[in-house]
Amino acid sequence: MTPALISEEQVQRLLPVRDCIEVLRNAFGLEYINIPRYRLKSHNSLLHVMSASIPSLFVMGLKSYGTSRSDASFAVLLFDEPSGKLLAVLEADALGQIRTGAASGLATDLLANPDARVGAVIGTGFQAETQLLAIDAVRKFGEIRVFSRRAEARAEFIDKMQSRVSTRLVNASSAQEAVTDADVICTITSAKDPVVEGGWIKAGAHINAAGSNSVSRREIDENAVRRATFICTDDVQQAEIESGDLTAVLQDWSNVRELQEVVKGRCGRTSPEEITLFKSNGIAVEDVAAAHYVYSRFDRALA
Repeated sequence: MTPALISEEQVQRLLPVRDCIEVLRNAFGLEYINIPRYRLKSHNSLLHVMSASIPSLFVMGLKSYGTSRSDASFAVLLFDEPSGKLLAVLEADALGQIRTGAASGLATDLLANPDARVGAVIGTGFQAETQLLAIDAVRKFGEIRVFSRRAEARAEFIDKMQSRVSTRLVNASSAQEAVTDADVICTITSAKDPVVEGGWIKAGAHINAAGSNSVSRREIDENAVRRATFICTDDVQQAEIESGDLTAVLQDWSNVRELQEVVKGRCGRTSPEEITLFKSNGIAVEDVAAAHYVYSRFDRALA
């Protein structure tokens, strides 16, 4: 059988953020093999490759993408794990956007206080959309504050997203205004230097730091990391390679836990006053699980 070719538009239709949160919850509850991202530096571009296998779902695969100063292109190859047969090739820009938001949504559901009422999203780009949708899916907020450096970008983002969420979006004039007294904070920026300071963060808050996967970039400052008494990431091995938010602060990684441990109930928030931090880098098992879900729905649609 010819492998399925699945377009960006089909991925967007078949993988709602709410569904993807549950896809990742299921995947992190299973046994899997994950290989951290590695990057090939060519003359003009970077080639990024990451792979994973989920044997109990009978799938394995890889995501590969090329980036340059002017462009980026993403693809996932999904294979049948028992036979090694290629099942599908998926365009994966939207898939990456959705699963990144869903990972933050899952972490928020597991770690944020149940009575969280104020959210904050720092960043208004492509990836910020699914961060917003994901946290809105798992908590009943009274408001979610939005900040990015350009006022026009904030206004456009709120205008685009307000009808897609159940809570009121508020245009914050500064990152501090957005974060102060917020119960859930998402950072999803391309900033090189911290955009959120630990002194702004209230006791009991949950933070999703999702914008950086480079040791040369940080979104939250040293104080924010030190105030978080529970820190988890999607994969510790990958975080040690590319989490600038953590590598700039931590000497001892023994207390950094993985999201799969939280899903399995082995660790998590221990008090309403604790500050919790999910450092998201994006790992291949998330892409493979999401691609498998899309493929299973795509296959049924063609049957």
